[in-house]
Amino acid sequence: MTSSADANKTIERADISIFDSNYEEFNSLIAQKLAGLIQKVYEQFDEINKRKQGEKFDEINEPKLGEDYHLINELKENGLPFGFVASKKSSNDVFVVFRGTKTFAEWFQDVNIPLVSYHDGRNREGDKLDRIQLIKSPVEIPKVGDFGRVTVGFRQIYISLRDAMINALQDRDPDSRIFVTGHSLGGALATLAIPDILANTDFKPEQVILYTFASPRCGDREFATEFGAKGVKHWRIANTEDFVTMIPFPTGNIFKTTAKLPKDEEEKAIGSGEVTSKEGKPRNPNPLFGFFKAMYNRSEEILGDHKRRMPDYVHTGTPVCFTIHAAALEQHHNLEEIYMRGILRFTKSE
Repeated sequence: MTSSADANKTIERADISIFDSNYEEFNSLIAQKLAGLIQKVYEQFDEINKRKQGEKFDEINEPKLGEDYHLINELKENGLPFGFVASKKSSNDVFVVFRGTKTFAEWFQDVNIPLVSYHDGRNREGDKLDRIQLIKSPVEIPKVGDFGRVTVGFRQIYISLRDAMINALQDRDPDSRIFVTGHSLGGALATLAIPDILANTDFKPEQVILYTFASPRCGDREFATEFGAKGVKHWRIANTEDFVTMIPFPTGNIFKTTAKLPKDEEEKAIGSGEVTSKEGKPRNPNPLFGFFKAMYNRSEEILGDHKRRMPDYVHTGTPVCFTIHAAALEQHHNLEEIYMRGILRFTKSE
């Protein structure tokens, strides 16, 4: 059992696990309501699947939001619901909601992480990288300027949804608060929506509030820096056991920049660690990292001078973290059972 004194010592996750004054503005009740709205999109999607499996499929029902909400517009990709914009009848609050893919396996299969310009979807690194980029989305987001780079797969989905979102927000009361939220891939889409909303609607940063659940990283260091400078409050809620929140990995640089290994030593590095020290001892005794080291050096054949400038993927927002372990990897990512339960841990007693 850990004493209170021991709990204050520096530990591996101290910087994201301790509840401090920065969390005073975090509202777990709002988080619960937003998670419930995301769940409405999942339920709508499930209803469509049931109809496809044999039940009547005359039309796609709107999400069932309850009596206190008014649906302004749906956000669809390829005709399927990916979210919605809604307003609350009892206030001026507006909600922009995105779902993720239905399972961890679907998300992992769909993700495409090469980085492209947030502004126009183009690759800024030149023709050599164009050869290895899997999907291009050179559609411009107006007025945002140079806002760093984001993952091409997330941006491509966002581009298919943004017109419906922006159109829905342009007619809203300028005094409204805008709550933007999403789970999993939807968390990345919600994050990508923020610079667009600020540039292409009349809402100010202090009116826009972002709550994301189980979001992966969606942009590079420059995107995260520019995002933070806008001053939008972003609460990034994450289960420390949830693998999705850890990807894409923070950087492609497995090691610090070093001179290229000689060919014979490069071969030794594969499967046995990097044997280059004068004493003949492996600098890196882990064979897995030895393999990555060799692959990193060989990347010169593909990337040339870009080899030493591997991309960084950086989270945005203030992390609100909890730890709930389940029996299956996918369960750690579940919104209704795991994340709703985790949010309750931050509910303050009166």
